[in-house]
Amino acid sequence: MFEGFPKEMIEFMLQIRLNNNKEFMTTHRSEYERLMKQPYYQLIEALTPTVQRIDPDMEVRQGKVLSRIFRDTRFSKDKSPYRDHHWLAFRHAGESKETAVMLWFEIRIESMSWGLGYWGENRPAMDIFRRRLISHPDDWLGLINSLEGTGLEVEGERFRRMQAPVPLSPPLDGYYAMKSLYIVRHDAPYDAIFTPGLVGLIAQDYQRMAPFYRLLRGYYELSQLEGIS
Repeated sequence: MFEGFPKEMIEFMLQIRLNNNKEFMTTHRSEYERLMKQPYYQLIEALTPTVQRIDPDMEVRQGKVLSRIFRDTRFSKDKSPYRDHHWLAFRHAGESKETAVMLWFEIRIESMSWGLGYWGENRPAMDIFRRRLISHPDDWLGLINSLEGTGLEVEGERFRRMQAPVPLSPPLDGYYAMKSLYIVRHDAPYDAIFTPGLVGLIAQDYQRMAPFYRLLRGYYELSQLEGIS
């Protein structure tokens, strides 16, 4: 049962940042398991019923949902071997994290956030998003209007020079050139991390974002079919 993350976890995350080496992690492996990994596993289990109501095919195995503590340093100038934080990401099993639609949650030393969207740039799916923005603008307009007053925000990077081939009225014109797309909450009280109530806050937003998930999932699946044809 998830009772909240232990307050000592934040201090331990800071210690990883300051002592990012194999010797430290080997010596403090049991603390890592107790303070970080196990609470995240409990949170994943607590969120699983909500996630499976949104999509029964979502991957919910804890070891697959939780990020790895080991960093891939092959193409990075930063050769620190460990992450000082974790995140969880629910997506369909076997799908590439670079293109999959996912529900996520993350705690960093300085912040907490959760949301829904594509991991990064997903050009095939976003091209379909742009086509639908022109042909069925009310689909997207209705969804973004539903976020008013919730504290959830639509974010993502934009192409600097991309323009719609036809005029789009505000606010739709601001979405056409989006390179990546996600809905996120940044304003949750940080202290909620340490309480059982965190589950309810995340689950409520996941349910609010379910229509967005279905729309983005549809774009993803259509992009896969177009890639085959």
